Amino acid sequence: MNAQGVKDEAHLERLFDDPNYVADEKMDGMRAVVHITKDGLRIFSRSAGVNDPTRPLEKTDALPHLASLQFPFLAGTVLDCEILVPGKDSAITAGTVHRKHTNGDSRQVKIFVFDVIFYRDVDLSDMKLYTRMGYLVKVESEINSRYIEFLPVAFSPAEKRKLYQSVLKQGGEGVMFKNLYAKYVQGGRPVNNWFKAKKSATFDCILMGFTNGAGKYNNRIGAVEFGQFVNGNLTKLGRASGMTDEVREDMSLHPEKYIGKVITIRGMERLKSGKIRHPQFGGIREDKKPKDCVWYKSEQ
Repeated sequence: MNAQGVKDEAHLERLFDDPNYVADEKMDGMRAVVHITKDGLRIFSRSAGVNDPTRPLEKTDALPHLASLQFPFLAGTVLDCEILVPGKDSAITAGTVHRKHTNGDSRQVKIFVFDVIFYRDVDLSDMKLYTRMGYLVKVESEINSRYIEFLPVAFSPAEKRKLYQSVLKQGGEGVMFKNLYAKYVQGGRPVNNWFKAKKSATFDCILMGFTNGAGKYNNRIGAVEFGQFVNGNLTKLGRASGMTDEVREDMSLHPEKYIGKVITIRGMERLKSGKIRHPQFGGIREDKKPKDCVWYKSEQ
């Protein structure tokens, strides 16, 4: 089940206060579905392979320390999880899991459980989240492993706010808001089921150019290219979309009006390379001069 992004601060406040939504931490790992069998665990990614697009990729062999965990009394249970190396981002986890020859690094990967799809062969996907959470409590009480953790859930407005602030303070990615009355949906993005509230920051950048649009934007610009001064040189740092249709239309008709302008880029964080993670166009800044858009490599 894919999540929609929280729209703005007002939307975030409504989710904090809405008793129909609970919150848990959004982990920066690889989404996985874990099948508990009588012989151990089988671990599948949520994406299909190139050779067989109808079948999710199996990662069991790459994670033998997890595959060998045995809970035969829970055979037939299927868990929705995030697998990751604690303290590392998704790129590190992916590199560890996809490595052809496993080494000691793979033993750092842990399973973080946030939902249950089957419980001992009983299909729970048509049940509402609050019912599945009851089954999840049962599963947690029956599993004892240092490699498997169950994400705590915040219910009250105060608990949700505390969790959100704690996650961001510790450098986490954010939180997920989940509708207690939503059924489990495999894939897709059901409206109002899950929302993700991620950390973000804003960066003043210079609009350097445009990319061509595609699909419904095939006769307009697709994204803006942006950069900052690095050691005195204007350096391209990425591209971003997220413009309103009106702004996109005007940029397409009058690109010369925008080249060299200072724009705000919203993103999760600055990477060591200087690029912005998950950048989105935030607007034009008429009050800022291009020469002030500087990135110092000691600053992230």
